[in-house]
Amino acid sequence: MSFINKMETAIDRNKSLLCVGLDPREDCLPPGADIETRLTDWGRNIIDQTADQVCCYKPNFAFYEQAGPAGLQALKNTIACIPEEIPVLLDVKRGDIGSTAAAYAAAAYHVWGADAVTLNPYLGVDSISPFLELPGKMIFLLCYTSNPSAAQIQEHGNPPLFEHIARQAQTWGDTGQIGFVVGATQLKALNRVRHLCPHHWILAPGVGAQGGSLVDALRAGIRADGKGLIIPVSRGVIFEEDVRQSANQLRIQIQEGLAEARHGKQDTTRADLAEALFQAGCVQFGNFTLASGQKSPIYIDLRRAVSYPDLIKRMSAAYMDLLDGISYDHIASVPYAALPIGAVVASGLRASLIYPRKNAKDHGTAKMIEGSFSSGDRAVLLEDVVTSGGSVISAVKTLRAAGLVISDAVVLVDRQQGGGELLESAGLCLHPVMTINDLLQALKTASLIDHATFTGAIEYLDGINAG
Repeated sequence: MSFINKMETAIDRNKSLLCVGLDPREDCLPPGADIETRLTDWGRNIIDQTADQVCCYKPNFAFYEQAGPAGLQALKNTIACIPEEIPVLLDVKRGDIGSTAAAYAAAAYHVWGADAVTLNPYLGVDSISPFLELPGKMIFLLCYTSNPSAAQIQEHGNPPLFEHIARQAQTWGDTGQIGFVVGATQLKALNRVRHLCPHHWILAPGVGAQGGSLVDALRAGIRADGKGLIIPVSRGVIFEEDVRQSANQLRIQIQEGLAEARHGKQDTTRADLAEALFQAGCVQFGNFTLASGQKSPIYIDLRRAVSYPDLIKRMSAAYMDLLDGISYDHIASVPYAALPIGAVVASGLRASLIYPRKNAKDHGTAKMIEGSFSSGDRAVLLEDVVTSGGSVISAVKTLRAAGLVISDAVVLVDRQQGGGELLESAGLCLHPVMTINDLLQALKTASLIDHATFTGAIEYLDGINAG
């Protein structure tokens, strides 16, 4: 299993984003004849008490290396004690190029048995690529560290170095290969990296002994799906009198903070996206005739979004969050406005994309569905806006006629004009990023529309629903 698969399975099984750091200190080790035995016994005890409380373990190479060959053997022994289904994130912070980087990678994966490692990106992609050659492995790049003097280097430049790292590293691998280290003590940077990298995993050290706030870190760094953030804690667990109780208390605190942070994150994401859509001209007010023939004082045109890369990225991130809890073999975009969005979403998720044509081709294969699929596969519909639901129903009929199984549709905006009810009657569950009421309220709160425009649109919607 890959690092990501192991970790997400452990997260779901243990209901935990807690990563226990293994940073042994000699004065806290059990008595024994030799340092190897003492280190091994200490690590095994920590693991035995916390294996059902964590999402991964993070042994720190330096704390074992300082004990010489015996310490390194103890590290190997300790990693062997970690259950196979729990991933090992080896904290080595390597950074070199060429054959040296390849040697470091071989040691981390083949000698020590790590599933993931921490790396310093200062030398660029040459120092990173050897760690990505083995399938299923993951790296966490130092982006903005939790130490007090981090700003001296990591804030330098315009944009600051940590932002450049976050942007550049996304071209080095996908979200299952590249993660970032951003300190829980650096909340502005944590929030910024989450904005730049909406679906990457972030390792956020600094909670507890270094003064980082758990709740604030969750608010700044968590994804809307309640994942994406790993909380590593060492001293707050491993040196406590009751290790198991300390780990469990942290796990519960994370769960409690997560519920609050996730709710706030979803509200913030919707509001930010609504404002961005308005600023790009994708939401307009006036007198419009919709594709359904209905008259409307508000028009949502997401075709314009393709000219705004940052907006497309935000929209795609919102779709990805919706898709996280849906089972499917293919994403099926509804032509035509949803096609470019679906392509970006499918690429980001490394998912298969198909789409039904509105009319069969009169040349070539004359097929009605583009893409590769098999009868019996599950597909999830992806549409931009749902009004009456007619375009979605038409797409569903074409897809189902080819033997595809479809029970879910994701949409950026539900105009709440009967589309949801029509889809439900056709056996589809509609999952909107936001409703038109959410959109209007966000624009009013941000003072982007006046009271008259807001109430006019709401009265129009109320009239449609009442009719």
